[in-house]
Amino acid sequence: MGISKAKSDPKKRHEKILDAARELFFRYGYRGTSMSQIAAKAGYSKRTIYLDYHNKDELFMHLVAEGLELLLSMLLEIPHEKLAIEDALAQFFKTYFAFYKEHKNFFRLIFNEATPEIVSNSPIKMQQRVSELERRCMGEAVKVATRAVQEKIVIPIDPWEAAGIFLGSVTGIILLSMGGSQTVFSDQALGAIGEKALKILWRGILAKPTSNIDIIWDQ
Repeated sequence: MGISKAKSDPKKRHEKILDAARELFFRYGYRGTSMSQIAAKAGYSKRTIYLDYHNKDELFMHLVAEGLELLLSMLLEIPHEKLAIEDALAQFFKTYFAFYKEHKNFFRLIFNEATPEIVSNSPIKMQQRVSELERRCMGEAVKVATRAVQEKIVIPIDPWEAAGIFLGSVTGIILLSMGGSQTVFSDQALGAIGEKALKILWRGILAKPTSNIDIIWDQ
């Protein structure tokens, strides 16, 4: 398809290119996908792709943003105001783990392949969009941490730091299972290990060590 024909329907062209990029990035990853492959898959010339996207990194970051929007939509469904602190914490991480199980390709792109170099090589507006989505996703965990601090259930701790510690731990455990031939955990095992990690971290910051948390991830 030539540039002149593509220009006649920029919205359709934009969507077709993004659809092609999604399929290829999901199948081959960032390193295994080229702009030439994306162009061929979408049915356009490589030159035409640059009418909509600066480079491969921008296309990749569009998908990172798409995945983060999915994650955020799931997290926003948690009724924090109706749940006790420990129930809200359990629900947050059950939802986070559900996102991994339901959208493994997006999880891999966001948490394993999106390097600082890829981010910095994408347009500023895209960087800002992704940064805002990350902040909002993290903010849902911060809500729980803030309540826990305010109600003196946990020791005084910065809510953002607490959220980062918990998310970092669980994300790291999940990434252990995404190493191809080095995969050692099933989803069921990951859920159990994530639950244990969450309990250990939670008990470590409790103001009253005798408090308990009972999380069942698979319900």
